[in-house]
Amino acid sequence: MPRPYVTNVTVQNNQIMLTVKVDGFPDDEPVEISGYATQNDGALAVFYDLPPFPAPYPDGTAYIYVTAPPTQSFKHGHPVTVVLRASRVWTTVLEEEVEPGGAAVAQAVKGQPAEEGTSWSDVKAEVYARPSSRGNAGPAVAGNEGNFPPG
Repeated sequence: MPRPYVTNVTVQNNQIMLTVKVDGFPDDEPVEISGYATQNDGALAVFYDLPPFPAPYPDGTAYIYVTAPPTQSFKHGHPVTVVLRASRVWTTVLEEEVEPGGAAVAQAVKGQPAEEGTSWSDVKAEVYARPSSRGNAGPAVAGNEGNFPPG
């Protein structure tokens, strides 16, 4: 998958807006965009969004726009450094292993610190994250049914 990159940083409505070129993600699948934009004088804007991958252009690229409020004003004449991550996101819910004889975790130990060797490997759900809105997304919540593509 080719790397995404930021093509523009703009001050708009008292926020920093990044234009992010992305490619290689399945259409309409959520793409986690996170990171920060900063200037040497201390201006900082931290961003996180989970937008769906937009319909790409014929060359496979697409653009995602992310906004974040800066901690202080970005200044003319200073370069902006952007650290960006763009990735597929999924959630897996794992329960504690059941003993070979089928005995579940004893009620007496629930809530107690796990001992060395405790393992959570019984997969109960796996889902690709879904955006909670078109704006800054909240945390992803695992559902009851997996929706990974077959294969």
